[in-house]
Amino acid sequence: MLVGMAIRMKEWGMLSAPGAGVHIPVQGVMGWDSAARSLGSGIASFIEGSTAWAQEKEQVTATGDLADFSRRLQHIGEEIRSELSERDIEDWDYSWQQASAPRLAEAVAELPPAAREAGRELAAAYSRRASVQALRDREVARLGQARTRWQQRVDAAVQAGDADGAEAWLQSGAGVFVPEQEVESTRQQVRSRASVARWRSALAQQPLQALADYDAAAEQSLPAVEDDARTLRNEVERCRSIARSTLAGELMSAVKADTSYEAATLQQAQQAGLLTAEQVASATAEPRRLQPHARCTWMQRVDECPADSSARTNLVLDIATAALPMEERRQLLERLEMAATVAPSDRLALSRCLRQLYDSGALGCPGDAVALQRLADLQLAGLPILAREGSEAAARWAEQQRSNAGQWVCFENTEK
Repeated sequence: MLVGMAIRMKEWGMLSAPGAGVHIPVQGVMGWDSAARSLGSGIASFIEGSTAWAQEKEQVTATGDLADFSRRLQHIGEEIRSELSERDIEDWDYSWQQASAPRLAEAVAELPPAAREAGRELAAAYSRRASVQALRDREVARLGQARTRWQQRVDAAVQAGDADGAEAWLQSGAGVFVPEQEVESTRQQVRSRASVARWRSALAQQPLQALADYDAAAEQSLPAVEDDARTLRNEVERCRSIARSTLAGELMSAVKADTSYEAATLQQAQQAGLLTAEQVASATAEPRRLQPHARCTWMQRVDECPADSSARTNLVLDIATAALPMEERRQLLERLEMAATVAPSDRLALSRCLRQLYDSGALGCPGDAVALQRLADLQLAGLPILAREGSEAAARWAEQQRSNAGQWVCFENTEK
């Protein structure tokens, strides 16, 4: 190797010196070097700017791809959540991983190469978060379902009026569905509501017996919560009102059919608060015919009876249980039915007009049997005129009775 190099150097020494190169004049082009440097610098800046623009463009494109990718991840998470929610799963993390891994890998592969690494990290983070969220929601839903089933058991016992059963279910959920510090107050509410339900059922099935039991009930068998107690009182009074109306209709039918009442029925009605002890005693007493003063008083009560159903029911019960012959009770009830077809104000005006004639002595001395009989005759005649011909005809008829005043001479007041 050294020998070869020595030969070449020797050869170089044997060659003649090279001739002079071509001479080029340089006048007028001495500033080209600075121009070249400026041009080179511009090209370099352009190249550098183009590179930065390309990188920025690539970053913007990648950002857009990742935004679309995040929406894709959300859709995948919702699909997996829906699928797993319908399955009985023991290992949630494993099941989620099995369902999500291939879908996430497919989604990442669809990204541009520059965005795949970021997409892979985003997919992993999102999958972990979505799995935890889905598991939490699943457990909350299962807990909610368990609480709903428990509450349904409590409510079912309450609605059945089973206070002990409702309390047992309540105790089973103490500390789980009901905080320990609220168990006692909730227990009182549950038992109170169950008491209302039990009484409500009894009122619907056997109203008379339930009303009697309610009136004789001990405090501990009634609702303890005031709102529940008020609700029950209102329902009891409503039931009693309906029962009184029903009883009035039954007694009226019995009077019309000339049928006597069973003593047991009257006694049960008294225990239920539908009849008073005086009404029951009167209904079972020996009947006596009406005296003139009592007859006028009964007809006046009928003619001036208010239009509300409660007042009419009370009057029906009074008439039906009065110690009168069945025929006279029937006549009064028939008069009450006729009075119901006339405006209360018209009935009241005519009744007061006739009473004023009596009190003024126009029919004779007040309290005299003849005057009382005359008043009764006018009452018997006046209401049918009012019902048949109207208030104007009844007013003319009453005025005609007034014009007959002075024909009566009072010798003695026999009213006791």
